[in-house]
Amino acid sequence: MINQLKILSIFVMGSFALAIPGLAAEAFKINGKSVSVEKLYQENQDKFYELEKQKYELIERMAQQQFLDSYWDNLGKSQGTSSEKARDKYIASKAKVSDKDLNEAIGKFKDHPQLKELSEAEKKKQIGEYLKSVKTREIIDEILQNGIKDGKLVVTYPRPKEPIYNVTVTKNDPVKYGPKPSDVKPMGCEGDACAITVVEYSEFQCPFCTKVLPTVDRLMTEYKGKVRWIVRDFPLGFHKRARPAAAAAHCAKDQGKFWEMYEELFRNQRKLEDADLQNHAKTVKLDMKKFNKCLKDPKTLAKVESNFRSGEALGVTGTPAFFINGRRLSGALPYGEFKKIFDEELKASNKG
Repeated sequence: MINQLKILSIFVMGSFALAIPGLAAEAFKINGKSVSVEKLYQENQDKFYELEKQKYELIERMAQQQFLDSYWDNLGKSQGTSSEKARDKYIASKAKVSDKDLNEAIGKFKDHPQLKELSEAEKKKQIGEYLKSVKTREIIDEILQNGIKDGKLVVTYPRPKEPIYNVTVTKNDPVKYGPKPSDVKPMGCEGDACAITVVEYSEFQCPFCTKVLPTVDRLMTEYKGKVRWIVRDFPLGFHKRARPAAAAAHCAKDQGKFWEMYEELFRNQRKLEDADLQNHAKTVKLDMKKFNKCLKDPKTLAKVESNFRSGEALGVTGTPAFFINGRRLSGALPYGEFKKIFDEELKASNKG
């Protein structure tokens, strides 16, 4: 229990990276010609930022761990017990999973591929453990945020300057303004007037893309009226059914059912063969004649490839990748990572 909590307490941070030397320093010579670090930095700003970000996050992680150690130690002293026992007791009292939460989660995830073959008792156990781990991460994050707010946790090492990517939304992009597939009409904001625009690059065979879906639903619920969410294809080469599935989603979009097909495809990641795509199209009630004609149209796959190339131009190499008002996040990160940027963007827009 103690080791698990320690892991959870540092869950959201990155890994070690070396510092960038002074920008004026010489990096290397080619045929006697000097190449400066500054020139390399200007040409590869995203890569250098990721390295500096990892260094900053390593220092931040160390600060957070020492703050938590101090927090549990003081709590233990106030209770006349060890810091470990005080921590376990505190977490246990705060991370309780209600029957309502458990039943709702079971209803939502019961058909997930990783749970489908399990007994009801095992499903309940695994989902309960997952919910408890989520609550534990939130408790740890709350303690850290309160420490920052109270001035007890201050990271004085300079945060690296984050590059902002120019991600232009087009009329072909599928847009959603809320958590439901039907939330395609503006609610509270419209287009560029939304305080937050998220462009996500993902693909339907990506397990990490599925993992982040609950976080996306939560964000779209809690920030409804302030955000628009856009999805673009980035089919990875080793996922052979990612492109046909993406094409099927585009054909559903032509009939106003993109998000319904989006959810259906993610619910059935292991069923993406041609016959499966036909069944999914029927499930979301598409006109099958139009659907099949669209699948055969070379323009459909061209749209998929266009999305893929746009992702490559932005430096995307894997899925999921998110651009939040041009700020990049990569991977199936926890809710807190998204919330931090959402809140910063809302504050900056004066619409929070």
